[in-house]
Amino acid sequence: MTFNGLKKSVFALFLTFNLNAQVTTQTAPQPKATAPIATPAPIVTPAPIVTPAPIPPTGEIIKLRGEILFNDKAVKIGDIISEKGNLKTSDKSFVIIKVDRWKNNITVGSNSQMELNFADEKKYTLEAGECRWKSFAKAEVKGKIHTRQASLGVRGTDFILKSNPLLKETEIIMLDGEVSLTNVKDESNTVMLKKGQWGGIGGRFGEKIAPVLDLPESILKDADKSLE
Repeated sequence: MTFNGLKKSVFALFLTFNLNAQVTTQTAPQPKATAPIATPAPIVTPAPIVTPAPIPPTGEIIKLRGEILFNDKAVKIGDIISEKGNLKTSDKSFVIIKVDRWKNNITVGSNSQMELNFADEKKYTLEAGECRWKSFAKAEVKGKIHTRQASLGVRGTDFILKSNPLLKETEIIMLDGEVSLTNVKDESNTVMLKKGQWGGIGGRFGEKIAPVLDLPESILKDADKSLE
């Protein structure tokens, strides 16, 4: 090999080594950054809405005279009635029960009997005698009272209710407000009684609600003095 040939071979070898070194010293390409995959939020099932059961009212004895029995036990002022039972009054006695939930007082007259169900909001029945329902404030809850012949839906009013088990009849005298009087044997037989009116059903008044009467002022004044 001549000198020139050897020179060319060395130059070619040097060039090859230099190119390989450049390739190996280049920075390797970095992978492209990718956005993190969002984790879907868990599906939350809302809790079912539970409607609370109606709170039954309670009755407080705020005034009485004579012997008053509830479930055959004597009651006194300040007693709270919160269960089902039978209230009885004797001759020349009366009792006033405050029902705060209904914002009213119930006065039960002498020789009367009333079934009270303070464990349930639906049933209060005047079995015999008379009572007076008198509201002292506007109530959010509509009260209801029954006799054997009728049911009365009331809210904010004043009336006297009489029940005669011997004649099987019911009478009501409206002193203020309004009351819906319904025949328990025929719910379509309903009338709205207003201040100063009288309503009756059963016995002498017939199986249907008798025609409503407008009472004279003298009778209303005498009625207003009773059961106070």
